[in-house]
Amino acid sequence: MRAVYAIAKKELRAYFLAPMAYVVIAAFLLLNGFLFSLITTALSRPGATSTRPMALFFGGTLFFWIFIIVVVPVITMKLGAEESKTGTMETLLTAPVSDVEVVLGKYAGAMGLYVAAWIPTLLYVWMLKGYSAVDMGPVWSGYLGVLLVGLFFTAVGLFVSFASRNQLVAAMEGFAILLLLLLVSLLSFFVSAPLWKGILEYLDLYSLVQTFARGAVDTRGIVYTLSGAGFFLALSYQALQARRLR
Repeated sequence: MRAVYAIAKKELRAYFLAPMAYVVIAAFLLLNGFLFSLITTALSRPGATSTRPMALFFGGTLFFWIFIIVVVPVITMKLGAEESKTGTMETLLTAPVSDVEVVLGKYAGAMGLYVAAWIPTLLYVWMLKGYSAVDMGPVWSGYLGVLLVGLFFTAVGLFVSFASRNQLVAAMEGFAILLLLLLVSLLSFFVSAPLWKGILEYLDLYSLVQTFARGAVDTRGIVYTLSGAGFFLALSYQALQARRLR
């Protein structure tokens, strides 16, 4: 685990010693701040529904998902593709660390930046508390849903980056795969066969995050996202193995 920690620390240092981390976090907070202001403005109008603002903020709008599927590939695009371009991947592969440690270390580093981008959004909760009582149960479960989606999507981005040799290509391919995963959520509305409809509803990320945002911790959602993350981490390991054999 010491090697995993060292690699994760190296990745986080690389993020925050360059403008990338600050640009990503600033853009993410600017867009989310705009979204939060739209939600609170809409819900404060006369006749508006009694929906909790944070329930809408966590996956209740299309903007939330657009931000996620854009930001995650930007975070992960350099993890493997940039090292291949600069030649530092070969140095890393000859170091006394296993491929599993490399995958987990880079994954942890990317997740560190993802979490860092979300932490300032706790200010929104603090702002809401100044105007009304806030039930923190759904808020914390909503953040859990966001974390689970991040674990899944970051693993996808890591695999794509290891499989690519160009950062831009890795970002575009990562965006395409994440968009495809979200489109699966829409298919359940068009399928009538009980078996397929049940499968597609199980894979529905939109409903998953909304369930967590309402305060219900769904074990099916936990199993799905963690299984998806594990699957793509395994693919990342295989992609790294393929590089070692070249």
